[in-house]
Amino acid sequence: MQVLSFKNTPLFKRGIRLSAAALTACVAVPFLLDSDLRRDPLPNLFGVCVLGAFFGYFLWKARLHRLADEVIDCDDHLKVRRGRTEEIIHWSKIAGVEVSTGGGIHRFTVRLRESTRLGLQIEFLPQASLWANPSGLQQVAASLTERANQAKSVAGSRR
Repeated sequence: MQVLSFKNTPLFKRGIRLSAAALTACVAVPFLLDSDLRRDPLPNLFGVCVLGAFFGYFLWKARLHRLADEVIDCDDHLKVRRGRTEEIIHWSKIAGVEVSTGGGIHRFTVRLRESTRLGLQIEFLPQASLWANPSGLQQVAASLTERANQAKSVAGSRR
């Protein structure tokens, strides 16, 4: 068994969310403490809501909520956990694995042949040792795709 994903993914996701909330609070607090602004808080409340909506949109587009917390290669299948949801994905159900980069953050995307409780694709951050090695990321993705293709051909020949 080998862990494929970044071991601190839950902490990373929580840190990004808390940073956005803290930045919004830092912007909101001075407006709340100013006595002149307390008399007419509507313009300031509007500004804070716009900032909150911006951060919400940013977090949604960054797809942090879609990142799997843990992905383990168990030789004949992948064991994937996101939050409390855990799924076992056999290699024959994997259509391919690719590397994508968004916001300077590399991630693996596992495309599935059929939907699971985690959806039709699973995204996860690679181990930290691969972050600065794009060719290493591509090699891992190619290796995982090759294993999936081999499992699909073996499953197809059994039928």
